[in-house]
Amino acid sequence: MKLKILPSLPRLLPVILLTGTLYTLPAPAAHANIFGDLYRGMEQFSELPDQVNDLQESYHQTVDELERTKNELGQTMDELDNTKNQLEAYHSENTSLQEQNRQLTVMIDELRDERAARESYIHRLKVTSLTGLGLVAGYFILTRVIRLGMRSRSKRGDRLH
Repeated sequence: MKLKILPSLPRLLPVILLTGTLYTLPAPAAHANIFGDLYRGMEQFSELPDQVNDLQESYHQTVDELERTKNELGQTMDELDNTKNQLEAYHSENTSLQEQNRQLTVMIDELRDERAARESYIHRLKVTSLTGLGLVAGYFILTRVIRLGMRSRSKRGDRLH
């Protein structure tokens, strides 16, 4: 018989220890005031509707706050979409303005080249006209000097003869 109990002893040992521990713990003191407990229970039970009302009010406030937050989030998303659209419009406008700026730069360079060519042409015209006037004036002066030289020779030649 000892042999049959011996294999189950390791399983029974924790149960025996737990039962012994429970018997050694102090038991809570018994209350003999049944009417006081009944009154407190009724009092707590009567406070339940107020607590339920408070919970419902808190729930409604939370729902209202959630709805306001939801509306604010919708407005913020709409504003974000508007801002995104404005940013895209600014980006396309910026691209267009950069293209116009490039075209204006090309046009300014062309105008600058044309102005330089025109100034060069005007300078050549001035040099050519002044050279022509100088040649004409030199021609008249040279012819006058030659005539004077010829007259003075002819007057000397007339005196010598």
